[in-house]
Parts: sequence; C-alpha cells; structure tokens
Amino acid sequence: MKKNSQKTTLLTVFCGCAVALAASAQTPIEGFEYANEEDMLAQWAPQGATLTLSSYVAARASGTNSLRIERTFPATTWETEVVSGPSLDTPLVIEPDQFVTLRVAGDPQFTNASFQTLYLYAFDSNGNKGRWGSPVPTSTTNWEVLNFKASTAEKPWDSTDPVNLSDIVQFKLYIYGQGDPPGTEFSATIYVDDIIVRDSALVEFPPASPLRSLIDNFEGHVDDAALMTAYTYVSSPAATVTTACLASPAPEGSKALKLAIDFAGGQWPCGSVRSGIVTPFSFPTNAVVQFSLKGDPAMASISDAGTVFWLTFYDQGGRAFTFSDVSAPLSSSEWTTVKATYNQFWFGTPVDTGNLVQWRLLVEGWEGTADSTPRSGTFYVDNVRITIPPTLSIMDTTLKMSDLIPGTTYTILQTSNLAEWTTATTIQATGTTATWTIPAGQLGFYRVYYTP
Repeated sequence: MKKNSQKTTLLTVFCGCAVALAASAQTPIEGFEYANEEDMLAQWAPQGATLTLSSYVAARASGTNSLRIERTFPATTWETEVVSGPSLDTPLVIEPDQFVTLRVAGDPQFTNASFQTLYLYAFDSNGNKGRWGSPVPTSTTNWEVLNFKASTAEKPWDSTDPVNLSDIVQFKLYIYGQGDPPGTEFSATIYVDDIIVRDSALVEFPPASPLRSLIDNFEGHVDDAALMTAYTYVSSPAATVTTACLASPAPEGSKALKLAIDFAGGQWPCGSVRSGIVTPFSFPTNAVVQFSLKGDPAMASISDAGTVFWLTFYDQGGRAFTFSDVSAPLSSSEWTTVKATYNQFWFGTPVDTGNLVQWRLLVEGWEGTADSTPRSGTFYVDNVRITIPPTLSIMDTTLKMSDLIPGTTYTILQTSNLAEWTTATTIQATGTTATWTIPAGQLGFYRVYYTP
C-alpha cells in the first residue's frame, strides 16, 4: 500500500606621527569611483593599454564604476600589460590570514593567449614585491570574484626579498597575454573592480535555481543497470566494497535503494553511492530534507559514535553540504523517517545551496579501533525529498499562507476540537503566498498540507 507523506502546519487563533594602517574586517583599496577619467588617469597608469571608466559593474558591486582595460597582445614572448595604481598615503598592514579580493570580468579572446594570467602585485616601501595570480576569465564576460589569501603571496623572480605584508605602499595589475612560445595576436578587454582586503573570502553566488522537491524515490530507474548509470560508487578505504541495486517492497512505491556494503577492517570504513550531475536546484533555508532509512540488525554489536548515515549535497564547485546523523537507525530492521532542517547541515567552505547539482548517500560503519575486523551490512534508502512546510497566520477572518511552492496544491483542514478534521478547501499556489477568507461560523483550528 502506498503511503502519502504530508507536510503540515498547525495554527491556533591623537598623535601627528606617521603610522601603518591595519586592515580591518574589510578595508577598501580601490573601487574606481572617480568623478571622471581624468581623475582616474591621474592615479592609474597603463603601460600600453587604454584605460577608461566603465558603468559595467557586478550586481553586488559597492559602486557604479569599474576600470576598463583594453589591450592588444602581439605574438611576442611574455607580452604583459602593467597597470600601476597610486601610492598609498599610509602604509597598509595586511595580516597573513586575511584575504585580498577583487572583481574581474574577462574576455573570451584570452583563449588565444599561450599564457593568460592576471596578477595583483603588492609593493612594500623597500621595493620588494609579492603577487597573487589567477587565470584571466575567458569562458564568459560575467563578473567573477578572485580571493587571494595574503600568506600565499609569491615572491617574483625580480624581487630581492619577499614582500613585507606589514608595509604595503602600492598595488599594480599585471596581465600576461602571451607566454613562450607566444600565441596568435589578439585584442581583449578586461574589467577590474572592488580591490579589498578582508578578514574572510568574498563568496557570492548566482541567483537560486528552482526547488527540486523529489531528489530520488528510485521509481524512475527501470532496473539495476539503469540505477548504476545514474550513480557511481565512492568507498573508503579501497578495501570497502559497495553494491547497489533496487529492492522491493518500499515504504512508498515499489522500489527502494539497497546498499550492500562489505566494510574493511580498521577505523572509519564507509561505502556510498554518488549521483551524476543534474540540473541545478535549490535548498531553501526554510526547507526540510526527508528520507526513509532501514538498517541492518547485524550492525548492533559493532555500532558506536562512528556508525553514521550521511546525506551530502554538492554545488557546481564541488563544495559539500552535509547532514550526518549518528542516531540514524542503521541497526534497525524497520523503516524510519529521517528529517533534517537546513541548519542541521554543515559545511567547510561556503556552499551555493541555491545551485546544487549532485548528492551522495553514505553509510559509515564504525569509528572502531585499528584492529576492528571486517563486517558486512545491508541498508535501504527511499523517497529522498526536499520540502518546505507552509506557515500560517490569521488576521480578522483571513487565513494567510506563506512559504508556499508555486504550482503545488494545498489542502486546508479545519477543526473545532482538534479531534475531528474536515476539509475546508483546496488551493493551488500561484506564488509563495496566498490568502483564504474564513467562512462565517468556521473559526477554530486550521492545518494546511501538501503531498510532495
């Protein structure tokens, strides 16, 4: 028998001496907010490029101008453009753990370069140099943020000593357009904006993709072969072997995922399957992940704090967003529903949860000890979904529903005693909010649900 999963919400009615300036949480170096190009060219000097102010800026830029650098790179070995910035009035102190960030919009023409790299150079008062570099963006003219950890500054070949990060007096841009041997001659334009020293990396993501309510209920895989065209095995250590197939019965529908794992001996063995890359989808901050899980009673004797089920989502940069549940019923033979809110997931590097493209289902066998013996277990997963519980409020005789999923049909239930519920109406959400006028004589308790 198929069981519907319903998401519901219930509602009832001083000195003058020269000192070095330490970079704070965010210290702007240059935003190119000059009144005109004459003022800008009084501060920034090109070697061979044409510099102009541009109104082309990133969506989250701090101002309305950027620096436009236009340059022809001939077929000459190590052809490089140098754009020199102004001398700082006060030496800048950059801590090793801070980040130097800037926005860059590149040009597809840089694909003609045999060596295409943008370097940001920092100079100290003794003339020593340090540099941070990244390939010039070529695949698109969209803005990118480059984050350089200060401590990773390289010493160029022509610098006598490493740069003194506590005594920075000038920045310059070096744009390499050719290497050795050179490529064909080309002309390209690059935009630079918002050079900043920050305590943390600047992470900005594109607009969020639509919600993907159903991650996988395994009904769409025709057979085991089809399942394994959608998933790959990822096990650690190598001696752990995972075999995935479809299984029946299932808590919903007729198919579930079966993971038979032969765990290696020793500590922290785990086996998993990882999906292929899919169309980007979002995991909203008010969403809940839900899935069904069944374990293996044979694991009971070995279970410890390392017997954990992991559900991990990955963004387009491969950054992981993980829920790991030590209380998951990995030794129970009964199907259990597991739920996790957005804030129960953890990450290292910030993750673009508005554009996730992959997921992994992993079983960790045990923490164990170095002499723990190999063990086998069989685990089942079904009906992995991301849902958004609706929220309700009442003003006078109007029921307001928020956090709705557009296109989803919601059922409104009403009761006066919390024992017997009747259907008041159904609505199809056309946006994230909706209202419904409560009929006269129907004041009481309301519940709204939808079936994912």
